[in-house]
Amino acid sequence: MIITAIDNANKFVLRWRDENNKRLESEVGYADFNPYFYILANETERSGVNITEYVNGRKDSFRINLNYTVDGSVSLDGRALKKVTWTPPRPGYTRELRKQWSETFEADVPFHYRYAIDCLTNLPEYKLRKFYWDLEWQQRGPHDGAITCISYYDNYSKESKVYWWQPDSINRKVKGHSKPFDSERKMLSAFVDDIIDKDPDMLIAWFGSKFDLPKLIERLQENGIDPRAISPCHDVKGVYYSDGVKLSKSVKNYTPIEQPVRGRLILNLDLAFERQWNDAQRGTLPSLALDYVSENVLGEKKLVSERFPDKNQFFSRGWLEDTQNYLDYAKKDVDLIVRIDEENYTSEAILSLQRLIVAPFDACFYASNMGGIYFMRNATWKAPTGDKEGERIEYEGAMIYNPESEGTNGLHLGVAAFDFAGLYPSMMIARNISWETKSTEPTEFGVNVLIPRDFSPVKFEDWKYYRTDELGLLPKAVLDLKKLRTEYKKRMYMAKEPSEYAKWNNNQLAVKRLMASFYGVVGYQGFGWADVDLAASITASAREAIREAAFKVMEL
Repeated sequence: MIITAIDNANKFVLRWRDENNKRLESEVGYADFNPYFYILANETERSGVNITEYVNGRKDSFRINLNYTVDGSVSLDGRALKKVTWTPPRPGYTRELRKQWSETFEADVPFHYRYAIDCLTNLPEYKLRKFYWDLEWQQRGPHDGAITCISYYDNYSKESKVYWWQPDSINRKVKGHSKPFDSERKMLSAFVDDIIDKDPDMLIAWFGSKFDLPKLIERLQENGIDPRAISPCHDVKGVYYSDGVKLSKSVKNYTPIEQPVRGRLILNLDLAFERQWNDAQRGTLPSLALDYVSENVLGEKKLVSERFPDKNQFFSRGWLEDTQNYLDYAKKDVDLIVRIDEENYTSEAILSLQRLIVAPFDACFYASNMGGIYFMRNATWKAPTGDKEGERIEYEGAMIYNPESEGTNGLHLGVAAFDFAGLYPSMMIARNISWETKSTEPTEFGVNVLIPRDFSPVKFEDWKYYRTDELGLLPKAVLDLKKLRTEYKKRMYMAKEPSEYAKWNNNQLAVKRLMASFYGVVGYQGFGWADVDLAASITASAREAIREAAFKVMEL
């Protein structure tokens, strides 16, 4: 599902498809679902706050009226809270409003996350319409910076297209599925028309947010085409117009997880593939360049021009002097992107994760977002607002053995290797490590965790205590997800078709990724759910387990 907040408009848009792939859309007004956060119930109530902000590039001032509701919510330590809402109910005011109190709760939750947490229990599963696309642009010469060629593939029609233009009257004959235009503007208009007509759910590119999308927006504006046309909601982040006059500066680039085209998912396949590669524990990719990845994953490289083997020469002269190879090169790039995705089910893996956590698409890339959404749905308390600018506390992480520094490098006989299945989640269960089970002193029902640096003097404060009389939220989540993953694996092994196998494999890997995110939730200190004691206890327990296993092996 595409969950889209519209800039400068009091609405929230949900877009999906039914079982017949028909586009469905629903609008939610901010008045129907108000943004909110919490403060302590005994805090002074302010009637309103004056806010200055930029709307459509223009500075303006507003009076925000505040409202308070007691709904039974409490903090982790049991303090009563009250909900703060405001009129007009714009989520963009949250950052300024939270400054009015020294202590707030869940004021760092993005509005579209808040909506998903409170209002969505599942996401529809449907076949997304995907546009795989790539741009080429001129480097040097009189048309420096102009987009010369647009190639894309539509997974619904299984159709590849290559659009290009030529600035002179020379009729360059080329073969293949390409269409020439006599101006950049006409070529761009045709591409935009295709996007509008076919209405893809997802735009997929390789490093698209860094290069292709900002370049497309720049050249659309330069050619007098409103970039907002590529959005079904007529809204693109960073692009502002007033009375038909462009107000925005050129967009340089977006972050890899950003969703700037409202109403369409933006997937940087390079990032998704890297996460998938890491999840499969294949080691670190030396390069994410498309040429390198395609060669090592598909056994196939990008095309090389015989006339201009030097890339700089090719991108400055190939467009007009080696047109056939130039267009073939562009098409091949998209073909490689499609094959990497379809053969590895990369985009589907991210969508499986989105359905699992029932969250906006951009939440599927960072551990604190994934795990945070999961716990906000299941906790009986409200977490404090995260402080990304706060002081960081150092603690010891994983046990890393360096043979060189330990003086044991060289050839050894009788070497044993051992591995742990989900070491950190297992330690959460074994020690019942969770926010609400942490105790300041030993208890009758409890477990102690020693968390000093290895071989350092032990201090009283190095001991942390966790009650075991009640299962904590963190280990309970791990146990629930382990059970779910086992079920998915069963279905995966029973699958008779490759597509069915891939579906359940993606589902079980999504569960694995969500479980792995839990340590990130407690370890990322800019997040409201962070707890250094929990993070240090998990890593200390893991180090202890590794040492104990090593000693057992040595006894054999």
